[in-house]
Amino acid sequence: HRELEGGVDEVAEVELPAALTIQTGINEPRYASLRGIRQAQSKEIAPKSLADLGLEAADVESSLILTEMYEPESESDATLFEGGADETAGELADVLREKGVGAE
Repeated sequence: HRELEGGVDEVAEVELPAALTIQTGINEPRYASLRGIRQAQSKEIAPKSLADLGLEAADVESSLILTEMYEPESESDATLFEGGADETAGELADVLREKGVGAE
């Protein structure tokens, strides 16, 4: 859905899966005022069930199927240290010594 000039609305329907893109700068966001933020914090949001909305589980069920998931290869040469500060400080010192950092 998008609003065009002259108050005309354009609505497009696509079959899934679909890739959607948008230009940067297409919309200037409105930032809430401090008063608006405080008012929003004090409002209660009432939970709604599917039945309250006239829906069934099948109506909102995803039609997407996860076919693959993987952790991308790291492009950095970072070393992660896990554990407490005492333990990892020693490991860090060893690595720095190996790389000649701080050696005189």
